[in-house]
Amino acid sequence: MPFAKINNVSLYYDTYGDGAPLVLIAGLGSDSMSWFNVIEDLSRNNKLIVFDNRGCGRSDYPSGKITIEDMAEDTVGLLEYLKIDKANILGHSMGGYIAQEIAIKYPERVNNLILVSTAANTTARNKLIFKEFSEILNTDGYSDLWFKSWIEWLFTEEVQSDTSFIDLFISNALKYPYLQKPSGFDSQVNAINSYDCRSNLPLIKAKTFIISGSEDILITPENSLFLSEKIPDSTLEILNNAAHSIQVENPKAFSEAVLKFQKSLVKK
Repeated sequence: MPFAKINNVSLYYDTYGDGAPLVLIAGLGSDSMSWFNVIEDLSRNNKLIVFDNRGCGRSDYPSGKITIEDMAEDTVGLLEYLKIDKANILGHSMGGYIAQEIAIKYPERVNNLILVSTAANTTARNKLIFKEFSEILNTDGYSDLWFKSWIEWLFTEEVQSDTSFIDLFISNALKYPYLQKPSGFDSQVNAINSYDCRSNLPLIKAKTFIISGSEDILITPENSLFLSEKIPDSTLEILNNAAHSIQVENPKAFSEAVLKFQKSLVKK
């Protein structure tokens, strides 16, 4: 298992394929396995770099608070460790917060930016939702009910009605050997809830592709529209029949959208 010591934190990472480097940054409560369904398609034309954020998966759980800025620094540090000067950066949900911070603070390290199911800040409603999930997890631990409650926010109603998919999803989640510790989930919630880059969006210089699911009720298409209006060189695509976790419920549509964006850049 490859690990890199970055900013005094041991980060688990892996790479797949060849081509231009594409970094995939996972969201709240997720680690590098969240990309499992899209690795095969995306690695055909890219050198994928996937990793576990600090406080998650196989990476270290440092004491003290974690910020989006910390995780952005970790990502840039991993690029330096891998001797990659510049990369395409893709972030989902909280990973999109991290990706935006990298593009704002380290524009020279970002070739193109892909923001998926994300926003520039967390709404008051979502702050309460995330805090409630964190409190339940700290009190009761992981359970079928905890994951079922999350599923209502992550997937379309059509997918939620597919009992075989949902049962398998929950079963796999509960058996996963690297489930995030409640303390890590709480730290990431605090990081998300305290981050706000709205005023800095015009500073993003990278060509940016924004993806949103039409049925995302957690971070809605309106959030993506705001990003597209504030980031100068950006385009927005809203995928039909998709909710928050597009790469999990509809990996083909997710991969096709990303590869289509990349192909459009080559043509230019």
